Amino acid sequence: MNRMSNHSKPSAKNEQGDFDKFTNFMRRLVAVPHSEIKAKLDAEKQAKQRQKKRASFHASDDKG
Repeated sequence: MNRMSNHSKPSAKNEQGDFDKFTNFMRRLVAVPHSEIKAKLDAEKQAKQRQKKRASFHASDDKG
């Protein structure tokens, strides 16, 4: 008896569909302009620096 008969093999159509989803995702990812990514990263970096400065300022107020 073949024990594997209960498990069906994924169809080639399903595999192609998964590959198409991945390909479409990668196309959208690569299509984002570098300037847009850089601007968002810079804004995030500045926000973190502001939070860090506020936290250290409040910590110094608590000491004295």
